[in-house]
Amino acid sequence: MSGLGHVNTPSTFGNRAALRIAWRESRASAGKFLFVIFAVAMGVGSLTGVKGFSRAFHNMLLKEARTLMAADLMVRVFALPSPAQQAALVKLDQQGVERTWITETITMLSSTRQDGPLILGSVKAVDPKVYPFYGQVKLDPPASLGSVLTPDSVAVSRDLLVRMDEKIGDRLIIGGQEFTIAAMVESEPDRMSGSLNVGPRVLMSRTALDRAGLMVPGSRASERFLFKVAPSRVEKLHGDLKRLFPEALVTDFRQSHPTVEQGLERATVFLSLVSLIALIVGALGVSMVINSHLQQKMDSIAIMKCLGARAGQIMRIYTIQTLGLGLAGGLLGIVAGLGVQALFPFFISRYFQIRPHLSLDPSSAVQGLAIGVLAALLFTVPPLLSIRRIRPGLILRRDVTPERRTWFQRLLDARASLCASFLILAGIGGIAAWLSDSWKTGAFFAGGLAGSLAAMAAVAWLLLRGLRWFGRNAAWRLRPSFRHGIANLYRPGSHSQASLVALGIGVMFTLTVFLVQRGLIADMMRDAPPGMPNVFLLDMTPANRDAVLQVVAHQKGVEATPESVGAVAVKMAAIDGVPLVREKLKGMERHYASTVSGDESAKPLPFTKIVEGRWWDPVHAPSNEVSVSEDAAKVMHLKPGMKIDWTTGTRNFRATVAAIHRTETIRMNARIEFTFSPGTLAGLPIIYYGSVRMNPKLVAEMQKAVYAQFPTVAVVNMADVLAIVQDVVDQIAIVIRFISLFTILAGAIILASSVAGTRFGRIREVVILKTLGATRRRIAEIFSIEFLILGAVAGLAGSLLATGFSSLLLRQLLKAEVHLDSLPNLYAVLLTAAIANLAGWLASLRILSQRPLEILREQ
Repeated sequence: MSGLGHVNTPSTFGNRAALRIAWRESRASAGKFLFVIFAVAMGVGSLTGVKGFSRAFHNMLLKEARTLMAADLMVRVFALPSPAQQAALVKLDQQGVERTWITETITMLSSTRQDGPLILGSVKAVDPKVYPFYGQVKLDPPASLGSVLTPDSVAVSRDLLVRMDEKIGDRLIIGGQEFTIAAMVESEPDRMSGSLNVGPRVLMSRTALDRAGLMVPGSRASERFLFKVAPSRVEKLHGDLKRLFPEALVTDFRQSHPTVEQGLERATVFLSLVSLIALIVGALGVSMVINSHLQQKMDSIAIMKCLGARAGQIMRIYTIQTLGLGLAGGLLGIVAGLGVQALFPFFISRYFQIRPHLSLDPSSAVQGLAIGVLAALLFTVPPLLSIRRIRPGLILRRDVTPERRTWFQRLLDARASLCASFLILAGIGGIAAWLSDSWKTGAFFAGGLAGSLAAMAAVAWLLLRGLRWFGRNAAWRLRPSFRHGIANLYRPGSHSQASLVALGIGVMFTLTVFLVQRGLIADMMRDAPPGMPNVFLLDMTPANRDAVLQVVAHQKGVEATPESVGAVAVKMAAIDGVPLVREKLKGMERHYASTVSGDESAKPLPFTKIVEGRWWDPVHAPSNEVSVSEDAAKVMHLKPGMKIDWTTGTRNFRATVAAIHRTETIRMNARIEFTFSPGTLAGLPIIYYGSVRMNPKLVAEMQKAVYAQFPTVAVVNMADVLAIVQDVVDQIAIVIRFISLFTILAGAIILASSVAGTRFGRIREVVILKTLGATRRRIAEIFSIEFLILGAVAGLAGSLLATGFSSLLLRQLLKAEVHLDSLPNLYAVLLTAAIANLAGWLASLRILSQRPLEILREQ
């Protein structure tokens, strides 16, 4: 009660007096408040770490843009330049602009050993005499790129050596030709500028690419043109190239990489919102501790009111305490954020050889600190408002005349708390909107979090009620230690339900991410619907298409007739004489105004239904007619009879819309949305794609059979595609789980804080038990059972909600089949119980060492 002598009249009570009292009370409860500071620091640390890394990464992209592109300007397209574009490029060469050409594609890679594996890999062809303009390709053993990339040798990624069990100096078969593995690629400066950044990689020269014969007329590969030019000419050249390649991605060193920037921005918003959840859990801890603290200080508050202090003045004391806790946690979180920021480069080290500079970003630090303090203040509004209801007479005489209130009185008293709840919800939405720059995102986040907290609180309440019922009705079946451990969950001043909610929210979110990832991949790996292809054939030419399909049809395990479709690159130029200006279109309209794939057919394609118009006569088919897919017709507002002007790299033509068709989505020909009448596409380069449904166990044999006769045809097993998808999803999930781990840590700290808040009651309990003859081992068993049950219940509540939320996401948003998997839930319960036990004991180690005589003398 020291410091209360200064509170004689309302006029003498100022901010300095409130600050002095708040500081003295905080020192007296330092251990309890320390846990809260750590909980807030978890959220602020993850938030500032994410934002700081994003800012540092953005600055790195701008600073190292030349290195990350390996050039001053870059043009990326998915088709070879037209004659006009090629002539313009030659003209640029004559003007002194340096240029190099990079081709990226996929193909089958084989070992020279008879029992060697056959895998799908990505190939990157460069001119080693010119590439790269900036940065360098790091090789192992160290060597110049020109000496390694010859017409007969290549460099490969480390994972290719591992998967194929090869080493430097061994031979590799690409496109039916043998190449020596001369080096291993450690890093490439423009790795993220390419389009094929996953899977085993081969780096070769353009002469080696020609020797392998992988590219044929009509092949769809990623083509990148790199330019080196004087800085003064960059702006003009950028504009010229954008007009020359309207469909291409054109960027220069003055910009950060657009695709990477967009992904970085989205990832930053998402991870910031995940970090905000951890911060909110910490703020829940602040609210819980302040509420517990006020319960212990009721007598002091009643005396202060008797001495003339008003409720608002007393609230000022605890508001200052809350500000101090939020500020201390925020400052500690900023330091922790530097550690988070330092760890992030490990997640992208496989793609970038340049690491962002580790530094404290002032704007991210200020934002994290402000949000930390604001969240702490918001969540302490309800307990602070309870000070207004403390009446000195009732508090000081509560042992003589206990207060009894009707339900109506309780409802009236809850008005302020309900208003505070809406204030908290609005505040959370505002913070989320600030982080995401979107009020809509903020509203969804606030609503979703409120629903999650309410659901978690309800599940926790039900489970605790179930434990209480079990403890009372099955007491004779339980050991005394178990009965006592369960009863401890309802000790006076216990915050079991709040601790459950805090820890369970972390479990729920982390496990939801894992279950969605696991469920999505599992759904893709399950057997496909009947008739759906699971093997695809790429880059078949008109000369070998029939022979390839015949080889496939005669393989064991083939369950359906192989299908094939041809693809010719065409582009809409005008509809009914109205030119299509791609830059003025949006969404899918812009997609259909770009280069698309077309095919020819005399008869309606299999599994295709005409929904409008009519198909042409297969015997006397008129040329220059086209049938359009139902989706494309809706987007572009096409009807039978409309005239479409088309352009290709070699000629232009006009076709009349004859029909609108619908094709089963699982069929190969569904990928071709424009089917022309025979003769319309005559003379244009065509490439064929095939598909077949076969026994998954026999796909490898079919791959070898096709590769033996047609080494340039890529046979894509869906298992290979899923391996690539799995790799990408795993990288994303690791980052999300890393950040969501802070929520679990915050929940564990809140549990420890709850234990620390009941320290005096626990000491009294230990002393009584020791006096009655209980050993330290028996008391430790009681506490362990309490903490384990609390953690297990939190894990069970979190896993139940995670299962529900993940099933909802998979079924409603991702349209995936849901199969319940109990093993991850079991692991979640066990791990949460272990974490809770550890956190509980960290907060109560000193309690067991208390001597009964010392405590009894103090009473």
